[in-house]
Amino acid sequence: MNITIGVILLVIGLILKSLFNHNLEYWELIKYCSLFLFLLGLSTLLFPLWEKWNRKPIKNFKQKPINRILYYLKNIFSLGLILLMMIGLEKSGKYLNYNLRNYFINSDSKITTGIIIDFVRIDLSKAGKEDFYLIQFNNGQKLINKGLLIEYSDWDNNNQSKNFKITGNGIVVNKIKGRKINIVYSEKFPSFIKIIE
Repeated sequence: MNITIGVILLVIGLILKSLFNHNLEYWELIKYCSLFLFLLGLSTLLFPLWEKWNRKPIKNFKQKPINRILYYLKNIFSLGLILLMMIGLEKSGKYLNYNLRNYFINSDSKITTGIIIDFVRIDLSKAGKEDFYLIQFNNGQKLINKGLLIEYSDWDNNNQSKNFKITGNGIVVNKIKGRKINIVYSEKFPSFIKIIE
């Protein structure tokens, strides 16, 4: 039962991350939800193992020091394992979202001109940060503003972008804010956008 519940929670977290990670409006909510679901899912999966490991030695440290040390090492190892698996799931969800964006852009897209009107950094304490271009464009019916992950734009250019540099203090931009750019966007899901040269 624990395995089923744990896997379901992990899959839900991964689906949320895969579908909405690119979206500026939902990024913070999705980050917290996916982290919570990953933590809960992994904890549920590892609970039987952790319960087996976590039997506290009856003897005190002086009588059986190795048992006591192993007890603490197992707990530290299980917490480290959960942390590493959460980081892996977060990165996998982000990569799946990037590929989903490329799929929709390649299957049903339009090209238009947009303007980078701002840069947005979402900084969550102890949960990470993300930088976005805020791009305004006309989809044929109305003027809309959508965020584009700067990292995705960098991946599109094989990490060769010279338009910006991310530092600890923020984004240093080389004459790109306010500039007109060509973008391609998905007709079905206009939040999937890509800058094209």
